[in-house]
Amino acid sequence: MVNGQWSMAQDAAKRYEIDAKRIGVQPYDKDALPRSREFIRLDSTYYVGHYYEGIYKYERAADYLGYKNCIQPLKKALLLFEKDFKKDFTNAPLYDIKQMDIRSICATLYESYSNVEQPDSAMWILEKVQSWKLPYDFMEYHIKAAWLIHRNRYHLHKYSFLKNSVEENEELALNHLYQALAQGNTSANFYLAIIYNYLQNVDSTKYYYDYLLQNGGISYNNYAHFKNTLGQFSEAIENFEKEKFAFDKRLIEPYYFLPTLYINSGRSLDGIHTANEIITKNGSTPGFGWYNIALARSYLYNGQLDSCEKAIEKAAQFKELHLATTLGQAQYDFAVNVVKLMLVNQKIERIKFFNPGWWYSITDLLKMSELFGDMFLLRFAIVNEFANNPERQNVIYTLFSSENVIGFDEVWNMIKDISPEYFTNFYKQKMETEKRENIQRYMQFFYGSFLFKTGNNSGGKQMFENILYKTLLDTAHEKLFLGRVAETLARQYDKENAKDKYNRMIAYYLSEYPQLVPFSGFKIKMKMNVTGISDGITKKVTNELKDCNVDWNDGGYIAIANINFEKKKEKYEVYYSVQNTSGKIIIPSHRILFKKPKGLGKELALRLFGVNGPLEYEVND
Repeated sequence: MVNGQWSMAQDAAKRYEIDAKRIGVQPYDKDALPRSREFIRLDSTYYVGHYYEGIYKYERAADYLGYKNCIQPLKKALLLFEKDFKKDFTNAPLYDIKQMDIRSICATLYESYSNVEQPDSAMWILEKVQSWKLPYDFMEYHIKAAWLIHRNRYHLHKYSFLKNSVEENEELALNHLYQALAQGNTSANFYLAIIYNYLQNVDSTKYYYDYLLQNGGISYNNYAHFKNTLGQFSEAIENFEKEKFAFDKRLIEPYYFLPTLYINSGRSLDGIHTANEIITKNGSTPGFGWYNIALARSYLYNGQLDSCEKAIEKAAQFKELHLATTLGQAQYDFAVNVVKLMLVNQKIERIKFFNPGWWYSITDLLKMSELFGDMFLLRFAIVNEFANNPERQNVIYTLFSSENVIGFDEVWNMIKDISPEYFTNFYKQKMETEKRENIQRYMQFFYGSFLFKTGNNSGGKQMFENILYKTLLDTAHEKLFLGRVAETLARQYDKENAKDKYNRMIAYYLSEYPQLVPFSGFKIKMKMNVTGISDGITKKVTNELKDCNVDWNDGGYIAIANINFEKKKEKYEVYYSVQNTSGKIIIPSHRILFKKPKGLGKELALRLFGVNGPLEYEVND
């Protein structure tokens, strides 16, 4: 600086003109872009025009290309500023306009590089600012370096700022945060809580969240992740819902993770409504792909497979940006493939449910062949993703990790046919060492399931019976878990021909999670009560219903399906509900409007097990 003024290189008159003309127009204003072009015409070597262009584009960016287009003008502004004014940094007043400009340039360029997944360039910005040796750390070097390292911890040997293992990278991130704390930056506590939760160091995570709760700075979203990792599902839902309404152009994590908790609670419809809410609100902005994965998963567990397929295809085709989150493209692709694999499995089971003699149908045989081919390709893709994922043991297999983007049931369906001997030993060790009390039963579930896979039926049955009869469960939030326990025991009792135990377990399975039943292969004994109008149309519906994989009989049944047909003008109405033999309602009364009977019997069969759908049924000719 000269006499308190920033030194001016190049054409001083033009630069004074630019400085005068920028007064009253901020770089994010609607007039900033034409003003930036004017500034560049006046003096293209002065940083201001490029700065205005970059900030204007950044404020309006909402996709990959948008953020990519910010980088070139912002980087040029940075290099031009550094060339002309670097020597003036140290002594300039903190709130001088050029000091504010360079802070804005660096912060925005850092965010742009991060948003387009160029962490090495983002780290370059941090290192450059750090090399200026300023008396104030406006970029929060240690905080942002820790975040970059943690967010990219699994990209081993890809970026020069990373170490050779996930563990070393997390240690490096922690060291940065402790240095930030030593310099008086208490926001490090926020990130320490996140990393220790990822590391499943429960005591340290609790320590930092207690600090944040007492001193401010808590993120209810991140705190909800902590509660979820502990298996405190009610509190996880409560805290996710506190941040559910924070709308902006990035992934709002509660809208992705809440649907999974709702699914686990037997509330897949709430998952559908939650995901649709944010998709309708934000449209195809960053987060759209994640929300569609959550929507597809919710449809899947509700049994609406066609809607699931539409949502997961939208997610697969969307170019997602992973803004302000540790979730990246690898986790995104993985979640898409896992939901697709689950969907293929369900489609296969749906064919069997609609047509128990499917092997006599050329159409069904061809479709099955196609689906098995799809399953092979998806399993191959997932195995490859596993092979390249250095944190699969600590994130995926461990269950309820803060960085796990799929539910426990998806983990099971994904690994159940992979190396049972390995996973039997793995989950035996996990079961014995798991410190999270509410997660111990999930480790027991996996261990017992793999005991069945390896032929140890007595050991598996004992493990599952202990879970069901000797474990205190959160019955309101663990319905999916209870359903899978009942399903597994029912299969074993069926093999043993233990009819009474089998019937009791099937009845329990049906009451806990009825939407799973049509895709399980079980043939449920059910009584059909049909009332109301009887004509050729209604008889076609009931005949198609009777052809599905349900054991319709008047004796030994475990549930009663009440079906009533009515006709109003040109439309028919069918009212349906299901109750158990004690009169307890399993599926409350609903109705369907229809004109043509084709396919309605199959649709009604699904609806009798709690699968939802539109009020008006239309035949797809």
